[in-house]
Amino acid sequence: MSDIVRRPLANRDLLEIFRHYAREGGLRVADRFFAEAEATFARLASMPGMGTRYQPDKPLYADLRYIPVSRFRKYLVFYRPVPGGIEVLRVRSTGRVR
Repeated sequence: MSDIVRRPLANRDLLEIFRHYAREGGLRVADRFFAEAEATFARLASMPGMGTRYQPDKPLYADLRYIPVSRFRKYLVFYRPVPGGIEVLRVRSTGRVR
């Protein structure tokens, strides 16, 4: 099993998105989003190179990659490969990527 490390900001992003969907679409939609995010993390952990390489201005982010959440493609998972899995840094809406 591959490791998935979620940074605090990624956890905050997931909670914020979950709350949004719970308010706007109901708990079933919110639960579906969370399940799809977790499935996306698991696929990435087993194949860390499958996302698109981020082209940063700062060398600090040179190994950063991103991929949309399955079935919720307006949200991008920003992650970096680490030994044995991935580190999830953020989950952001395509309208809020910065």
